Amino acid sequence: MPRALGALLLGCVLAAALLLGWTAVVVLSVEDDLRAARTALDEAAEPGASSEDVRAGLAAAEGRLRTASGRLAGPAPALTARLPLVGRTPEALRRTSEAVLAGVVGGRAVLETALDGRPLVSDGRLDLDRLAEVADRLRGSADLLEGPAARLAGAPSTLVPGEVADGTRSAQERLVGLPADLREAAAAVDALRGLAGADGPRRLLVVLQNNAELRATGGLVSVFAEAELDDGVLRLGGFRDVEEVADLAPQARPVPAPEDYERLFGPLLAATTLWKNTNTDPHVPTSSAVLARVAEATTGTRPDAVLWLDVRAVAAVLDATSPAVLPDGTELTAANAVEVLLSGAYEGVADDLAEQDARRARLRAAADAVVSRLLTGTPDVPRLARSLGDAAAGRHLALWSADPGAQAAWEAAGLAGAAAPAAGHDVATVALHNAGAGDDLGTKLDYYARRAVAVRVRLDDDEAVVEQEVVLRNEAPAEGLSRYVAGGVSPGTLNELAWFAVPAGAQDLALERSGQRLVATALPWHGAALVPDAVSLPAGTSTTWVLRYRVPLEDGRYRLTAVPQPLAVDATLALDVTGPDGADLVDARTGAPWARDPGPVAFDRTVEVDVVLERPGVLERAAQAVRRFWSEPVQLPF
Repeated sequence: MPRALGALLLGCVLAAALLLGWTAVVVLSVEDDLRAARTALDEAAEPGASSEDVRAGLAAAEGRLRTASGRLAGPAPALTARLPLVGRTPEALRRTSEAVLAGVVGGRAVLETALDGRPLVSDGRLDLDRLAEVADRLRGSADLLEGPAARLAGAPSTLVPGEVADGTRSAQERLVGLPADLREAAAAVDALRGLAGADGPRRLLVVLQNNAELRATGGLVSVFAEAELDDGVLRLGGFRDVEEVADLAPQARPVPAPEDYERLFGPLLAATTLWKNTNTDPHVPTSSAVLARVAEATTGTRPDAVLWLDVRAVAAVLDATSPAVLPDGTELTAANAVEVLLSGAYEGVADDLAEQDARRARLRAAADAVVSRLLTGTPDVPRLARSLGDAAAGRHLALWSADPGAQAAWEAAGLAGAAAPAAGHDVATVALHNAGAGDDLGTKLDYYARRAVAVRVRLDDDEAVVEQEVVLRNEAPAEGLSRYVAGGVSPGTLNELAWFAVPAGAQDLALERSGQRLVATALPWHGAALVPDAVSLPAGTSTTWVLRYRVPLEDGRYRLTAVPQPLAVDATLALDVTGPDGADLVDARTGAPWARDPGPVAFDRTVEVDVVLERPGVLERAAQAVRRFWSEPVQLPF
């Protein structure tokens, strides 16, 4: 009997060793598959990737992921996954590969629907049936990913090797919320069909902003075009200069506007037929609603929707189409559009009225040429979608609709240029407005302005102590600029109005500029508040604003929305969120430890922070130390 028991125990040990050894071999091979899949996906996501590159990358990734998932579904990994501790690694890999595979399969289905051989635009007509198919595919992909994403959310990322933990957390960050994002994208495509006239004619106002003369939404509205869309057919009039329809300040007529808008921006004649200050509210939906009324009062037609573009959005279109050739022979490309239209356009142009009229005519011609490329060319659809998506993320492109349902879809999809924070969120955004040259003219010096933003947050159990720092530098040359660009009263001096957003519940608000304490007045704005200031910067100088305040917290949770102002050259953002010693910050969306590079990085899109402060007890801290030892590489002293 003892001999039989010993043989049984030996057999169990050998079986366990065989099981774990087999599992180890599978895990190592699977890690190779997952690395290869990630490399293929990264290559497909490269900015210059063509449609074929994207297809090939997704196909390669799907193949490796199917191999990995098949291996992890084998008997040895499946049995090992049920064991304590050692089972965490194969379980994390299984859930990660399953979710990524579902995402890739869904992505391929959407891509093949969008690229089925038929042009999306043919003979000036947008294929509305294709858009409906794409929306259905997006919803189908969301359904496909729903279950795997939910299982991925609970995948173990501690007490596993560091590389596995990193891969699991990365997948959680990208995929856990993706089903909701896909449904929002489907709703946005449905709204696009409505805008394109699927349910009857729609009137569209297209406005082009000049970032060389800042307004809160991105730049001075310099040219515009009116369009009608019906059953996918766009009838676009030529771009016109706003000066053709705008009233001069003494004759400007008021239009209806929200009370907060009137109080904040009324002194600038923003809600009037002056036009040039209409987009002074950084929250694009509000500026759009006011602009629609301004357009109605000055053109006789009230638009159903407004499409906002700036020169960076023009460059995004050119990135996916052939170059546009301007009437003077200049070839406009994605690489040179910003310099040509925001700097080169003013070189050698005299300050007299005729020369400036000619310059504005070239700007209108540029807008016409780019839109023509988009409507009559054959853009690379994935590249166009990626480029326009990046432009929308940076608020260089935005859509507004008078239809509440469509507007809700634009906002949910991040296409509305929204700047106002959700209830309970902290907010970090600064909107600068070119205040002119000291006379009745603006300047174009914002092309030479550079901005660095830093947000430092220290969390405690019941409050967040926030410090926002904004550095503004005027890098305009000391000489060589025309009066129209540099101004005539103090040439080269950048005069700016500034509005800093703060949450409605901000306490102990304090504002400094270049070390000088200012009176900080918080004015109500979309459920938050704006703090105004003004500054004059001669060429070659800079200033630094520091805004400090405290925000009460509930249950140790802190949420922040940092929103960029669309600029010719992106600002930088440094974001650092810390807690007290002995406390942990956890990402409220994934449950993983909060980890973000504090930067600085390009401030080219809205950044969301959602963290929870946790204070683990002695036993939990000991467990965390064990998990870190197991998950992080050991650094040997030799």
